[in-house]
Amino acid sequence: MYTWLRKQKERIISPVLDWVQVEVTTFCNAACIYCPHTTAREGWQNFHFPLTLFHKLLPSLNHTNLVFLQGWGEPLLHPDIFEMVRLCKKWNKKVGFTTNGILLNKENIHTIVDLQLDILGISFAGATPATHNHIRQGTDFDTVVAALEYMRRIKVEKKVTKPAIHLAYIMLASNFDELRLFFPIAKKVGARQVVGSNLTLISNPQLSREPLFNHPQQLNEYHRALIKIKKEAADSKILFAYRGPGLDETSLVCPENVCRSCLVNVTGEVSPCVFTNPILSGSPGKAADKQMKVVFKRRSIPVETFSFGNINNAEFTRIWESGKYRKFRRLFNPEAELSAGEILAGMPPFCKTCYKRLVSS
Repeated sequence: MYTWLRKQKERIISPVLDWVQVEVTTFCNAACIYCPHTTAREGWQNFHFPLTLFHKLLPSLNHTNLVFLQGWGEPLLHPDIFEMVRLCKKWNKKVGFTTNGILLNKENIHTIVDLQLDILGISFAGATPATHNHIRQGTDFDTVVAALEYMRRIKVEKKVTKPAIHLAYIMLASNFDELRLFFPIAKKVGARQVVGSNLTLISNPQLSREPLFNHPQQLNEYHRALIKIKKEAADSKILFAYRGPGLDETSLVCPENVCRSCLVNVTGEVSPCVFTNPILSGSPGKAADKQMKVVFKRRSIPVETFSFGNINNAEFTRIWESGKYRKFRRLFNPEAELSAGEILAGMPPFCKTCYKRLVSS
């Protein structure tokens, strides 16, 4: 009786959020050259989010619009991924996840369509097999495109529109020239949206040449190309969303919507976004010289991630409403009217050295 009452109370008072990202797994069957799962492989921790913990979390998401089952892993590797989708649907939640596409076999495609998954994101790193397969090693461009074409046919046959196909294109110096070639492919597979993302977590010094913002002499060229590509995409009825290739050193705005969303990581930790995800810091108590490091302005710095609590031992709503979390969100709330000095002074160390915050809009 007490458990039922607690769940009902949590359901009523749960926060109003745009989305909650749930990291369902940190296992991955790919080896993308820019991903910390690859570059920090030696100390990486692989876990699946327990289904029992997912049941516990759901009542806290009563006023959340979207549950996105995504983190630093491949969602389709989770043995209960489709049950998690069913549960979200049972709670009348919009639900989606992003995949590398390798496990989009015919059986999984039919299941995804039948479950009416709302959003299916697929990651790409090129418009040709040679480029994509080199950057997203362990995946296969032609296999993924063929799977998406098959899904489009199945949706037509079943007269359904879900899932909406959103393609993610990681914009690197080495693949930027192929971005304009990507949109005919997006149209062919029935994508509604393409998101062009920048490499902002540089987890290996050898990757320092890849971020667009590290090529200041080409920024104007990148800007002009992106504007042209966005217009061409719109002509094909595809939304192309991206942030600019340069850096705004004065930016105090976090693009991760931290005031109305959050991440629940694979072990239950609640943090503002995937970049502050404690899984990146490795095991608790790990020596500083063994911590994962990232490159920021030519310096190698240890990853100092953080959490505001763990849903294994506290209700999600209590964590969200805690004083420390409220204080953090106030830093990024434009209505708080804080000075630049106050915002910077209150930022956690990793937020101060976050390229995601500095990439121009």
